[in-house]
Amino acid sequence: MDIKQLRSFITISETKNITKAATLLNIVQPAVSRQIHLLEDELGVELFERSRHGMHLTNEGKILEVYARRALKEIETAKIELTSSDGALKGTVNIGILASLSELLSVSLMRVIKAKYPHVNLKITVGYSGHLKEWLENGEIDVALIYGSVSSKFLDMQPLVREQLWLIGASNSDLSASQTIELKTLSQYQLILPYAPHRLRTLIEQGFHKAKYELKISAEVNDLNVQKQLVKEGFGFTILPLVSIKNELEQEAFRAAPIHHPDFIREIGLALPNTRHISKLVHTVAQEIILSSKHAVMNNNWLGCEWIGK
Repeated sequence: MDIKQLRSFITISETKNITKAATLLNIVQPAVSRQIHLLEDELGVELFERSRHGMHLTNEGKILEVYARRALKEIETAKIELTSSDGALKGTVNIGILASLSELLSVSLMRVIKAKYPHVNLKITVGYSGHLKEWLENGEIDVALIYGSVSSKFLDMQPLVREQLWLIGASNSDLSASQTIELKTLSQYQLILPYAPHRLRTLIEQGFHKAKYELKISAEVNDLNVQKQLVKEGFGFTILPLVSIKNELEQEAFRAAPIHHPDFIREIGLALPNTRHISKLVHTVAQEIILSSKHAVMNNNWLGCEWIGK
């Protein structure tokens, strides 16, 4: 198995056509076919289902695709790191950020990276914590900000921030930032929440279960913007960290009250994979994420939280 074979394999998986793959790879079609046959012979499996409609990955091919992409990415990272003779950082880093933090950190982080490392390209992937964990483990992203409660033997987690959870209502609700909400009172509200297995939903359910109260669910939505819009229109209340409604609070579109219960607190941490080499580029960007997060907390832009990082 060599790099040429893996590149041919990935290119065919994307184009589903040997002729197109050969054109993209700038080699003749028989050479591409031979590389795939050699790869299949070595592994003892068929990687593609061949038909008049094109070439599609078999189950074995789908398994190899994950590892092949990761291997080629590592090789490309090493090449950039080794050939950067002037010492300047170059390359692409894919960062995963929780939806609730994307507006707060994406712009400030991009501003810092472009100013300090002009040859570095950032790809920002927004998602829920479970998805970010999965993408980080399989190599689709390089570093992520996720819930500290997301456990994985394949990730190293550095705690950064502890956030209070708040009950959020429309602008005409009677909620007040100066009046905490007890869990018994909270159990009377109709809630609009993300559906399982969202980590925030799990945290809320666990808190209610321990206190032996039942959740009253008005709607379940796995999109933060839709979730906020439904609350704004008066269809119910929701539970979120304050940072996720920062802009709406400034526009007086919401009212919020802190939840008085030790279980209604979440931690955010920086996660890196421990199963593969972390390049100098990724380490550098990870440190900038930590600094940007700390600045946001210290400048009171990251609302309703405390810094617990080193």
